[in-house]
Amino acid sequence: MKSSEIRNAFIKYFEKNGHKVVPSSSLIPENDPTLLFANAGMNQFKNTFLGLEKRDYSRAVTAQKCVRAGGKHNDLENVGFTARHHTFFEMVGNFSFGDYFKKDAIHFAWEFLTKELAIPKEKLYVTVHISDDEAADIWHNQEGVPRERIFRFDKDNFWKMGDTGPCGPCTEIFYDHGPKAGTISDPFKGIEAGEDRFVEIWNLVFMQYFENPPGTLTPLPKPSVDTGGGLERMSAAMQGVFNNYDTDLFQPMIQLACKIGNIEYISDKEVLAKNPAAAETTAALRVLADHCRSTSFLIADGALPSNEGRGYVLRRIMRRAIRYGRKLSADKSFLPGMAEALIESMGAVYPELKTRRDHILNTIRDEEDRFIATLDKGTAILEDELKKAKSKGIKELSGEVVFRMYDTYGFPADLTRVIANEQGIEVNEAAFEKEMEDNRAKSKASWKGKSMGADEAHMIKFAKDYLQSGKSVTFLGYEGTIGDGKVMGLSNGQAEVQELKTGDTGLMILNATTFYGEGGGQAGDVGYIMNDTNRARVINTTKIDDIVLHHVEIEHGSFKVGTAVVTGVDPVERRNTAANHSATHLLHAALRKVLGTHVTQAGSLVDSQKTRFDFTHNKPVSSEEIKKIEDLVNEQIARCNPVQTEMMSHKAALEKGAMALFGEKYASDVRVLTMGDFSCELCGGTHVKNTSEIRLFKIVSEAGVSSGVRRIEAITADNAVQYMMSAVTHLDDALAAAGFQKSPHYIKHLETTGETATLANRVESLKDQVKQLEKEMKKLQGGQVNVDDLAANALTFKTKAGASAKLVLADVPLDDRQVLAEVTDHLKNKIQSGIVVVVGQGDGSHPIIVSVSKEISGETKAGDLLKEVAGVMGGKGGGRPDFAQGAAPNRAQLNEAFGKVKSMLGL
Repeated sequence: MKSSEIRNAFIKYFEKNGHKVVPSSSLIPENDPTLLFANAGMNQFKNTFLGLEKRDYSRAVTAQKCVRAGGKHNDLENVGFTARHHTFFEMVGNFSFGDYFKKDAIHFAWEFLTKELAIPKEKLYVTVHISDDEAADIWHNQEGVPRERIFRFDKDNFWKMGDTGPCGPCTEIFYDHGPKAGTISDPFKGIEAGEDRFVEIWNLVFMQYFENPPGTLTPLPKPSVDTGGGLERMSAAMQGVFNNYDTDLFQPMIQLACKIGNIEYISDKEVLAKNPAAAETTAALRVLADHCRSTSFLIADGALPSNEGRGYVLRRIMRRAIRYGRKLSADKSFLPGMAEALIESMGAVYPELKTRRDHILNTIRDEEDRFIATLDKGTAILEDELKKAKSKGIKELSGEVVFRMYDTYGFPADLTRVIANEQGIEVNEAAFEKEMEDNRAKSKASWKGKSMGADEAHMIKFAKDYLQSGKSVTFLGYEGTIGDGKVMGLSNGQAEVQELKTGDTGLMILNATTFYGEGGGQAGDVGYIMNDTNRARVINTTKIDDIVLHHVEIEHGSFKVGTAVVTGVDPVERRNTAANHSATHLLHAALRKVLGTHVTQAGSLVDSQKTRFDFTHNKPVSSEEIKKIEDLVNEQIARCNPVQTEMMSHKAALEKGAMALFGEKYASDVRVLTMGDFSCELCGGTHVKNTSEIRLFKIVSEAGVSSGVRRIEAITADNAVQYMMSAVTHLDDALAAAGFQKSPHYIKHLETTGETATLANRVESLKDQVKQLEKEMKKLQGGQVNVDDLAANALTFKTKAGASAKLVLADVPLDDRQVLAEVTDHLKNKIQSGIVVVVGQGDGSHPIIVSVSKEISGETKAGDLLKEVAGVMGGKGGGRPDFAQGAAPNRAQLNEAFGKVKSMLGL
């Protein structure tokens, strides 16, 4: 049975049993800073389980993309070397939010496995928590599982969301791969030991308690169910293989890698046990196949390789894969081709792979090129360090070396560890982490930023407490900037309070507001909250789980919970922000038309001053392309298209062609923003009513921000008009300075005569003239120095070998080093063999040049002579044995310095 058929069968089975089919969430968690990557099916339902979010269904089924490669859940080191560890995997799961509980959950699981998949019951074992007699009885009495096939465990069968929160016992289903898969025949001992023969294929978590510290369990009024099964493990069972890597989820990539490198893939455990070289090749192929999956899916969901946070984990995965690829072949590239095979095999299920295909492949190629450029050199240096350690009998690589490999050569610490471990040497990871912390501290030493006044943990609690009370905030900002509201909650930034008075700062929650809370790349609104006697200035607006937090300074009066107020957003700030936001949508569409449909948003920041837009593209945007983009956006502005918004289901919006923006969380019903037939996107931000309100669009900068990502900054409306007016003024001044006459029909004049281009040519011509004049001046300056007289006055000295040589000591009243160097060369040519010391004359600092003939530079070095001369004159310098230069401030000591040279040569 193919993996795609298993996935479809799972979804359809639960759909016919009343479950809502919910698409996989992004691997990049939405509004959850506690999570590095989505690592379980329940992640996207976390707020639903916590009671913070209500959905229009109480049963759900998903096939969730998951990555475990950092933090608490980190399988990276085991990947490729065990049958079932992966960085990327799919978790199929069904969920009940206060609907069915143990009886139905157990029945669904058993029926699906034994009837839908037709797995023989004698191949399955069940575990339950030692306290959960209810689940054990259901398995035996309801589903007929013999007691001797039901095992009881403690910690392994109890699940917690965190130190506090929902928790409960779980029951797991294990599949027996048979005696060839492992060495332990007793199922209880095999499961307890985590043996490869008995593999967990499904875990059913029963959230029936809420844990309060210290360890107090309170029964939940509406228990829930969270289940998860690894598709890879189910596929191995259904395809009759012991190892997940032998399933159709991995084989397309592995077989392609074998073709690329002319390699044989061997999966037989007995053969591998007897052939270390084959085992190493097989492990490398499995690492590549797994890492290709996590790499491609992470990039498709918006992650990019970097040296911080999620980007660093992605970089570690990619570089680990590249290094294993180099072990298979020194000149073949595996990862890009394997990614293409993955996109081909899984693109139908996860369309984001196909949509972002070019971006995925370009990012992989760029990172591979970057790493390979330093891999060989870095490996050689690491090998040298390992040899030194072994020669001294040291069994541990220092943290300083590990950090240098990371900082200079881009070697993640775990890659250095792998290479070191291959030679029997451990890595001092604690010392490496200290080096990393010290480096971060240095980076932050000059940071002048000011942290937020409100304690962040308190802000989150303040918003969540309000949400859990069953209250909400109505946003009135789409209709206008002024509205009525009532104070529902107050905080001084550290704790919830009942009143804020004149001079206080804090947070305010209203039942309704016109203020937009920062989100979707748009900055929060500013303005005032007031009534007849009180006034508070809103300095920022943020949002946590749809609860709008107004950051306020009380200017006069006081505000209490229950106070009726009027909200007033600064209309100019809102208008300019709206213009920039709407222009961002037009920019996005224009970029895709000019550069290609591989362009997708990778981040944005919109405020009243500018729009900053990050997008996927692997090379700089040319000036011609920028002009085309600007022309397209300004054409749409000139068309005066109405900006239309409508609410519809997420599915209907995507079918309409609306683009979903990176990093934005969307509900089941979404707001679709359309501008003519040019742009259609999902967006909850504030916008203009008509494109004409944007007035003008101008790109002011374009640059790269990371591998495969470019950044454009642009301005609109008043800022753009002022910018262009200023540019025209500067152009007028430049044209006048260049001697051009301004025509009454100015624009037509510029178009027909091409004087702007002529101006550029005129400037280049003048620059060329200046360069030529500078050359001629230097030639004249050099000609003022009588080289023949200086050479004629040269002193004769004996070298250590007894040969005669000449010494020229020249005092030249010039400051130009190039001219002085030419004078020095002329003098050296004149005397043929000897030493030339030239001291120039500048403002405050005087140049010094020493040149020594190569035949005597071995015994008398130019650098040594320069140090003496410069030292006497209070300066310094350095250089090669035959040529050195420096500078000194005290020219009054010139004769003494020349005398020092003579004495050094025995004159």
